[in-house]
Amino acid sequence: MFKRNATRAKLVAGAVLLSLGLSATGAAMATNVYGGGATLPAGGYMGWNFVASSPAKIFSSNVSSTSSGAATVATDSLIGHWASTTGNSVSYCQTGSGNGKKIFDHFDGSVVLIGATGACTGTTSGFGAASGAPVDPHFAGSDAPMSQQEFNGFTSGGKNTANTQPVQFPAIVGSVAIAYNNPDASSLNLTDAAVCRIFAGQVTNWNQLTAADRNLPSGSAALPSRALKLAFRSDGSGTTFSLANHLSTVCGSAVTTGHFVTDQSFAVVAAAFTQPTGSIGASGNTGVVSAIEANAGAIGYAEAGNLKNTSGLTATKVAQVNGFDPYANLPAVVSFTTTVLPDRVISGVNANGTPALATLTGGASSAAGCMLIVNPASYANIANQYPIIAVSNLIANNTGNGADVGAVQSLFSSLYGSTAHAGVNTVGAGADGKGTGYAFVNAPTAAAKVTSCIKA
Repeated sequence: MFKRNATRAKLVAGAVLLSLGLSATGAAMATNVYGGGATLPAGGYMGWNFVASSPAKIFSSNVSSTSSGAATVATDSLIGHWASTTGNSVSYCQTGSGNGKKIFDHFDGSVVLIGATGACTGTTSGFGAASGAPVDPHFAGSDAPMSQQEFNGFTSGGKNTANTQPVQFPAIVGSVAIAYNNPDASSLNLTDAAVCRIFAGQVTNWNQLTAADRNLPSGSAALPSRALKLAFRSDGSGTTFSLANHLSTVCGSAVTTGHFVTDQSFAVVAAAFTQPTGSIGASGNTGVVSAIEANAGAIGYAEAGNLKNTSGLTATKVAQVNGFDPYANLPAVVSFTTTVLPDRVISGVNANGTPALATLTGGASSAAGCMLIVNPASYANIANQYPIIAVSNLIANNTGNGADVGAVQSLFSSLYGSTAHAGVNTVGAGADGKGTGYAFVNAPTAAAKVTSCIKA
């Protein structure tokens, strides 16, 4: 259904840089900036040059300085445009949110990791940066906000000696699409209740979806009998966190036993339930989409932008949820003007499985207010738009950035600013104005803290 096309991420971040007077700084530095992590925002950050029959895990604006097989960064993407405007280079390795934070922390809970220079394999081996790069990355991307445990890993891994603590900023919004492969259903408009029952394993055959589940008039014909297989992320994933944030908020009595738990691991999210026979776990958005494409009867979730720009899909379709489309019904800008909270972390879950927040402990007094989190409750079920969205974050080092500090500050500042939104219908909007499933973040609190939180 989807194929790679000209509808790439066209983000006008350069206007923000010019308005902030940061482009000259970045250009003078000519810094090679290294990072990686979440796959969900990859297209918005870097464009679609990494999409192919065998997708590149790493993509870079300076291919000669990175591992072989790197794809080039599109200049019409957010970070790609920043790189082309400032003269800096960027490398981004897609590892998933969970692995990205472990590499950034330089610690996975038991052993010290290689850091930025290890091979980019989508695991915790590294971000594939050039051999001369700093051992510790400049930044990491994550759709699941840093937890207290992950924050503690920064100290346990020894990074606090040079870098004091991590700092976190909301960076971009992406929709999480419900993708399916059913030749009997050319279109699908699911209610929240139906989505809840599907991911709880309480729908094992497509003919169990009622007319009401599909937002159809009473008496509409049922779908033909076909086994339903659930496709889900087997790796730690911010996409999973964002889906679970929605499910734990809206499902309630829609599922007959237990409740969903908001977590990066789908095994934890759906631990109270049993999945249908033949369900498929796969690593990364690409893995889940491939599993859906290859299995008639499969249904799962994937980041909408990456899904839309995956080449070669013929059987995979995208469902509406409550009548809303993940592309057409995501606004151009999602505002978090009152829900960006300083020095809060995910501490676990509440009794109903929704994320619980707690005050950060162990933070350095010199970096007070620099661990910024958008309250997950504020985007778990936003009214009058597509309801399943992720807020992806960028994480940096508080100190220890040295001569690279100007480039890192410039990169983070490029995420914000009203001038970046001017004339853009949706982040990544093409000629059809439909968008690619990304949206700008409006977060004045975060924008004001970049230079004070990211230091030399």
